[in-house]
Amino acid sequence: MIITEIAAYKGGKFSISLNGEPAFLLYSSEIKSLRLKEGMDLSPDKRMSLLELLSKRAKKRTLHLLDRKDLTEAELRKKLAQDLYPDEAVDAAVSAAKAGRFLDDRRYAAQYVRDKSLRKSRRIIEIELKQKGIAEELIEEAMEEASEDNEREVLRKLLLKKCPDPASIDLKEKQKILRYFSGKGFQSSDIINLLDEISSPQ
Repeated sequence: MIITEIAAYKGGKFSISLNGEPAFLLYSSEIKSLRLKEGMDLSPDKRMSLLELLSKRAKKRTLHLLDRKDLTEAELRKKLAQDLYPDEAVDAAVSAAKAGRFLDDRRYAAQYVRDKSLRKSRRIIEIELKQKGIAEELIEEAMEEASEDNEREVLRKLLLKKCPDPASIDLKEKQKILRYFSGKGFQSSDIINLLDEISSPQ
């Protein structure tokens, strides 16, 4: 691997390109201590030293990120890649975070479902978790813990919040409410049934 460019980046760091592609970031002091220069062919020893250095920094960066906000493994990998950490350093950081129980997609999915099910439908929650890179089996597992009765109760509360007096609305308003909650991922049949139920005299 040939160092084809050492260019100023930001935050006092320099972008190191290997074989014409940006590969990782280093501080000037690290470049000097490793005696890196443009045109240099990296030896196995230098590659090992670089990997140890970048893995250590990636682990530190991971702890900082997870201290600020809970992330999925996919989200963490994306953030580390954006910081130009090589794949090997990202793998090491992710493994360390998992071993320390700082990173756990199963726990993340379960907590996400508990938090979001108070105001969102199961379908929307599933879509959001997939977008966050959570494996389908973990989503299913988390969803199994949230019963259908719970979703029905959530929908009831949301309906009453949006329409405190369902018995007083006309067909046009009902259709508007149906479209609104269908767009939120709730089943049309559930919306209609609950509207009829809470509109009926007790």
